[in-house]
Amino acid sequence: MSADAEPTVAASGGLVIRGTDERAEIALVHRPRYDDWTIPKGKDDSGETPSEAALREVREETGLACVITGPGGIATYEVAAGRKRVEYFLMRPMLFTGFAPNDEVDNIRWVPMADALDLLTYDFDRRLVANIDVQAATGLTTLYLVRHGAAGDRRKWPGPDEDRPLTEKGHNQARLIGNRLEPVGVGRVLTSPYVRCVQTVADLARRLGFEPEPHEALAEGSDLRAIGRLLEDVVGTTVVMCSHGDVIPAALERLRRLGVRFRSEYACAKGSTWIITHDGDTFRDAFYDPPPSPTLRAHDSAG
Repeated sequence: MSADAEPTVAASGGLVIRGTDERAEIALVHRPRYDDWTIPKGKDDSGETPSEAALREVREETGLACVITGPGGIATYEVAAGRKRVEYFLMRPMLFTGFAPNDEVDNIRWVPMADALDLLTYDFDRRLVANIDVQAATGLTTLYLVRHGAAGDRRKWPGPDEDRPLTEKGHNQARLIGNRLEPVGVGRVLTSPYVRCVQTVADLARRLGFEPEPHEALAEGSDLRAIGRLLEDVVGTTVVMCSHGDVIPAALERLRRLGVRFRSEYACAKGSTWIITHDGDTFRDAFYDPPPSPTLRAHDSAG
């Protein structure tokens, strides 16, 4: 760069989309310093690729851990340091990890795509959103395999095992699982008919406005063929399925045989979640989320 060349600020951001084509929403942030509504973004750190920077900035500004689904466009505009170039990526949220209002971002809002153009402050943001292929952006769906929360010792439970409820710890895990999954765009909640599984996802389903659906394929001792049929049936939907310590490993083995790439070491603790992405054609990647920490913060704006 010559001495009189215009400096360039490199930054990256995320167009975070949830829901279906007909009901797609985008995550926007409010910055109190500028009193504006914009797309989450920030400067690239040294050594980061734009995609790495975008995922980090979105998580820092919104508490949303995301997966990139495609390119989102580039915006270039003047700033005090010269000319700023922001590379955006289309993203789908996988988990909400907690958010507290701060000096940089004090509010997050999920906005229907049509309404986003009215709320956004800047023309370059409006152009980016207007050019989103919403059908393509919502084509990636997610399967959440949740193992039920803590339910005590089955040997000490006096009644039928299917009636054994969650303990206080298990109810707390269920609440925290709800915090993590409520904002991601879940369309269905399926569960083993066992009480401990129904209780694990009942609060999440209530927040989303529908009932959990009991399904025998998720019950303990389920036939592997029934699990396979259920995996085929839920394709195309972002769905939570709550089950047991024998069914989830069987489902994961089925997915491994289908070519799913496991991005985490195998584990299946009570209250944990396996997150499996689907790209519209096939299940693609699997990530393990351990039981949520009691320190997870929730904020109304995230949901």
